[in-house]
Amino acid sequence: MKGMRGQPIRAGTRGQRSDACRNHEQIIRAATELLAASPGAGMDELTAATGLGRTTVYRHFHAREQLVAEVYATAFSGTQRLVAEAGLQTCPQDELLDRAVAVAMRAVQIYPVLVNGPGLNQDTVTGSAESGYGACLDELAGPMARAQEAGLLDPALPPRWLAGVLLNDCVGAVLFSAELRDSRLGPAELVRLAFARAWAAPI
Repeated sequence: MKGMRGQPIRAGTRGQRSDACRNHEQIIRAATELLAASPGAGMDELTAATGLGRTTVYRHFHAREQLVAEVYATAFSGTQRLVAEAGLQTCPQDELLDRAVAVAMRAVQIYPVLVNGPGLNQDTVTGSAESGYGACLDELAGPMARAQEAGLLDPALPPRWLAGVLLNDCVGAVLFSAELRDSRLGPAELVRLAFARAWAAPI
């Protein structure tokens, strides 16, 4: 097999790149978990949490700010992708709120740093608003507006605000999932019921 310039690609090089990708993902996963519980964790703590050597971690991230920025950027872009793929703009109206709650809960479970809300200001670090917390709300705001048009939610409320409330409700349900385990309804069902009752369209 040859590379772009016609030179053979060495198996060792492919293996090194694969290892580097796995290490990068491992660093992000570990840092995501730690920052969710301890947003002020230092670089030494973040490095220890990865289970990798200090040299390996610093080969990927030269400073704490760089690592934290990528953790949040990954969470925000991943959440946007999950919401976009959930079919909230085309699903039957009677499934809309159930799906919205389900995807928001899944996002918080996969990206637990969402418990910290906007977290680090991505605009300051990366210069891109597309990876920010606000973009996650924008992605959810469309389905909220659709729910309002369908008469499921109060049309007088800002859709983006409703998106923020929904995400916050799901954060709370995930944080207190252990305490909610013995309740008659599961965390997602409780969020769905409370959200719909609190912000229902006036009769």
